[in-house]
Amino acid sequence: MNMYLSNIQQTLSNPTWDIILVLALFAVGFFYGLFKGGRRMAATIIYTYVALTVFSVLPLDKITKIFGTTDEYFVKTGVFLILFILLSLLLGSKKSRGAQAGGGSWWQIFLLSFVQVGFLTHVILNFLPPEKIADLAPLTKNFFAAPSYHLWWMAGPIIIIILLRKLDRG
Repeated sequence: MNMYLSNIQQTLSNPTWDIILVLALFAVGFFYGLFKGGRRMAATIIYTYVALTVFSVLPLDKITKIFGTTDEYFVKTGVFLILFILLSLLLGSKKSRGAQAGGGSWWQIFLLSFVQVGFLTHVILNFLPPEKIADLAPLTKNFFAAPSYHLWWMAGPIIIIILLRKLDRG
C-alpha cells in the first residue's frame, strides 16, 4: 500500500501532460455535471457509446488520406471527438437542469462525471500506439490504458447508470 501512495505522491508532485489532462477533464466534467445535472451526464455517457459505435464503422484509412497526415492517433482522436460533440449537441436537450432541479445529488453527479471522463480518457488513450502508451505516467497507463481494465471501462459506465436509476426509483 505504501508503494502505491508513494507512486501517487511522486506523480502528483511532478505531473506529466496526461495527468494534468485527466485532472482538467475531471474538473470540467464535474462542473458540467453540476451545471447540467445527473440526467444530462448519463445521456452524455450514452452519446459516448453511440459515437464509439459509429466510429468503429468509419473508413479511417480513407479519412487519414484526406487529411494527408501519417499520425493516425490525431485523426482517430479528432474524428471520435467530432462525432461525440456533434451527437451531444444534436441529441442533447436545450434545457439546462442542475442538481437542484432534479438532476441528481452531488455524489451522483460526481460519480457520473468520474465515469464519463474515465470512459472518454480510456477510449482516447486506446487510440495511441503501444509504444506511446508505454510513455504515459504510471497512474494513467495502469488505470486508463491497461487492457485489464478495458471491460470495466466499456461496461462500467452503463452498469453505474442502471444502478443509479434503480436507486432513484427505489
